Amino acid sequence: MLSLANTSQPKLNLRSLGEPKSAWPKDIKSANDWFSSKFPVQVSVFGSPFLEQHEVGLDREAVITPIIPNLDCLAACLGGDERLGHRVIYYVSELQFYFYDPVDQMYHSTTPEKLGNYLRGLLARCATEVKGEGHLFNAFHTFRTDQVVKAVVNRAKSVLEAGPDFFGVKSPHQRVEGPELYQRLALVFAEQMLRLDGNSTLSISQTFALFNKFAAAKNMPAIKRRDFKGLISWAIDDAYGLGVRHDILNVETQKQQTGWKGLRAADLA
Repeated sequence: MLSLANTSQPKLNLRSLGEPKSAWPKDIKSANDWFSSKFPVQVSVFGSPFLEQHEVGLDREAVITPIIPNLDCLAACLGGDERLGHRVIYYVSELQFYFYDPVDQMYHSTTPEKLGNYLRGLLARCATEVKGEGHLFNAFHTFRTDQVVKAVVNRAKSVLEAGPDFFGVKSPHQRVEGPELYQRLALVFAEQMLRLDGNSTLSISQTFALFNKFAAAKNMPAIKRRDFKGLISWAIDDAYGLGVRHDILNVETQKQQTGWKGLRAADLA
């Protein structure tokens, strides 16, 4: 008999992969049971991880063999367990997978190959921890082939998809590298290092030097001049509603330059 149902319905118990076997549910009799105990939320949303074949053996014990994987469910399992601070997303804007590291609380890029190895590891554990030759062969061999693993990882691109604003400037999600890092820094710089002052002017050159000192204090590399004007113009407009002007008088040269009227550097102790 073929079945998509679990031999026992998952009860959304908060079991983690890090717990000892003694802490696992006692009724794990199939690959579906095993994955349901580790990823209850994913199974409740996407259904059982495998289509299983149920038979009665010579000793009248149930013989349960997984025969077809549910790509959606396994792809969702690659997303990790957010209850433990783990998460994997696919950032469509860059066609890139990222994983969240609870240690530094930031997202790091990863590769489809590493996700595939993670899936192979889960299947190998399932094969060795669930009794039955059917589980051993299919979970350890058939479902760990390149064909199946690549299909699951490819499906994960849509299942774990994150929108274009996931790493947005004002998003709570942060990654190790990305253009939004300087955008966020520019907003903080504008708030902390600049002040409104109707009698003052501030040039691009002055702001550029001040910004790179601020970046150095935050252990960030200096930004290039060609990338700075658009970035700081956006940040100042967002913070103070001031647009960049081209008629700022340079007192020393008596020539006009680009900058802002009504803005000055903050007085720092």
